[in-house]
Amino acid sequence: MLLRSASGGRITTAAALLRGGGPAGGSLAGGGQAGRPPATPREPLTIEQACPGREQAVRAGPADARCWLVCRSLTEAAPDCAEIATRFRNVLCGARQDFDELKASAALCRAANMGPEDVLFMDTETCGLAGSAIFLVGLMFFRPPAGQGGPAELVFEQYLARSYAEEPAILAAFAGQLGSTGVLVTFNGKAFDMNMIRERCAFHGIDLPDVPPHLDLLHESRRRWRGQVPNCRLQTLESLLCGRRRVGDIPGADIPQEYHRFVKTGNARGMRDILHHNLLDLLTLAELLCAIMTGCDPLP
Repeated sequence: MLLRSASGGRITTAAALLRGGGPAGGSLAGGGQAGRPPATPREPLTIEQACPGREQAVRAGPADARCWLVCRSLTEAAPDCAEIATRFRNVLCGARQDFDELKASAALCRAANMGPEDVLFMDTETCGLAGSAIFLVGLMFFRPPAGQGGPAELVFEQYLARSYAEEPAILAAFAGQLGSTGVLVTFNGKAFDMNMIRERCAFHGIDLPDVPPHLDLLHESRRRWRGQVPNCRLQTLESLLCGRRRVGDIPGADIPQEYHRFVKTGNARGMRDILHHNLLDLLTLAELLCAIMTGCDPLP
């Protein structure tokens, strides 16, 4: 409408459109129609309401630090995906193809010879690129049943910094988990996540234990499916190998801004979306590991 107005010589009308934000006061940015009332802002949520969990004390250097911990089983977080835990356990317990150690990476061979409870999946959310703060460390691991009852399950532990000052607590929490794991599994973690964690731990003076064998599924995916898929982005592989497409997921580029908004306002509504995004990334890592170990091919 703006271009038609200008090309027709109605400059006054074009200027009025710019000043008014669209016809009849509508918003060009929002793509609204004339006369549509503005959207009603949603009520703010506290972190307890948006991300039910508990405050966690963590030893970070000479003193305790605190952060927010959200701990859920796969059954609690995504009941429709509960069969993924069963498949992951079966694959890690032997229902997989044999690996040629001359072709497979050492970390993949190591994971193939481990039990499901020895594998730790990790994914971080950060305030930007290299040098920026980490505000969420998401972990996923397989927990065997307690005693003789109940099935084994995948468990998510997401350590959230409610302010920039809580970053040392989430880093120390990860360091405590890392020392007891057999294989660390990430996606692009060798180039990004672990480098960021090392930098931030050094900045805060937090001792990081030796990293166990590190299985980076981005490298494995490129080796396994290069030329069979358009690209090896995580969500591309998720749709072609897991048959799942995300609806309403927060774009990764929007995550830092949403976290800064949470710190500034205390409104945690957007943090619920970020934790869900992180959880889906972790769940996809388990499915990709199963697909690589069983020789699965992408969907058409």
